[in-house]
Amino acid sequence: MLLNINIMKKQFLIFISTILFVVLFYNQELGINLSIFALILLIAQIVLQPNLLRDKRALTLAFCVVATSFSNAWLLSVTTVLSVVISSFVFRYYVVDPQMKLISNAFNFVLSWPAFVARIFLIDQWIEFKKEDSKKTMVTIFSYVVLPVCILSVFFGLYVSSSDTLSSWYNRYEWNIDGLIIFTLIFGFYISFVFWHIKVFNFIKIIDKTLKFNFSKEQQINTKPSFSFIPIDFEVRSGIITLVSLNCMLLFFVIVFNVENAQQTIQHISEYSSRTHSQIYLIITSVFLAMVVVLFFFKDALNFIKNNTWLLRLTKIWIGLNGFLIASAFYQNSVYINAMGLTYKRLGVYLFLILCMIGLIYSFLKIHNKRTNYYLIDKMSWTIFYSLIFCSIFNWGSIMTHYNLQKDTVDWYYLTNDLSGNEKMLIDYYKKQNSEVPEFLLNRIKYYEELPFLSKQLYYSNF
Repeated sequence: MLLNINIMKKQFLIFISTILFVVLFYNQELGINLSIFALILLIAQIVLQPNLLRDKRALTLAFCVVATSFSNAWLLSVTTVLSVVISSFVFRYYVVDPQMKLISNAFNFVLSWPAFVARIFLIDQWIEFKKEDSKKTMVTIFSYVVLPVCILSVFFGLYVSSSDTLSSWYNRYEWNIDGLIIFTLIFGFYISFVFWHIKVFNFIKIIDKTLKFNFSKEQQINTKPSFSFIPIDFEVRSGIITLVSLNCMLLFFVIVFNVENAQQTIQHISEYSSRTHSQIYLIITSVFLAMVVVLFFFKDALNFIKNNTWLLRLTKIWIGLNGFLIASAFYQNSVYINAMGLTYKRLGVYLFLILCMIGLIYSFLKIHNKRTNYYLIDKMSWTIFYSLIFCSIFNWGSIMTHYNLQKDTVDWYYLTNDLSGNEKMLIDYYKKQNSEVPEFLLNRIKYYEELPFLSKQLYYSNF
């Protein structure tokens, strides 16, 4: 029987989710249990609101939850855990208020966790009743029984754990309640409360309503300078002088950067690690600041004044040069990887460079189409979200191992100790080389195979 959201109140969803959390996570490691929990929460929301199946954005976000959940069940990593949590909450916030912007929901998400401390005591807001008498009864039960029992249970666990006499007495009666299950119960309630009793802060909602892609007609007509003491014509000239200087400086740097790297020979490849990373980090910082410059000069008035043609041209040239700089850094990182092999950090450089290039494209579109600063922020926030989902789907450990094993020099310590999800490939390689498989590798596989079902990672279940 499908229960309507008006019947199945959120307090029951909170308590049911808390019980489910305890069942899935008590005395378990993170594994397939996280995926099951996320999928059940997703299904519950769709069952309660079937109209979500006709919403394209809702289906896209639901697909993100499903994809990351299956990826996490297959092989757990920090990226998959973050992706499951973030995609689940992005979907939840969309269900609550489809009009709320992603960047606004990010602030709601961050503030909701500490706000729990105060919101838990606002009982009238999250425990709903139809009748005043029932309300009074339930509040009385919660205040006189549930809350005291929860607090007493915490201190009971602390006192029993710190006393041999109490611990002996406790064990003699063989109670199946321990500190871990109490902690799991409290933590499960914490997560369930924040998830179902979602909080959209009023001040964020007010700000959210002001965020638009396009300037209003009033903003287009009433062009005001950024600083009241600087006339708008002076601001335009200042921008032109600044961008001419920046373009000249960047052009010189791009030439020096590429000539310098072209002269780098294989004999000096050992110096690439520290040198390459420091250069690329500075380039990423430079491109980020370039987007900030665009946001500053084209935040409002300079988009619409008549004599901004040269300012627009110089800004587009500035964006183009930064794009060429990213392409140069991309090539340098590829040379580095070809010589030294793949690592998470080197793949991360690719990711940040791609994000910077996308940011420059949206910066160009922002000034070309005369959009607000929020346009760029919104597009990049969604880009970062989908990038996280994308990164969580693949077994990067296996991909890096496959690539690195084709190299003449292999960093075996990195492959065997710093990567996971590559054990099958390593074992196959050892067998082809007629080498003995290291015992610590076999022990690691055995450890994951012997974990209980809820803690398992499916990658290790069919060795």
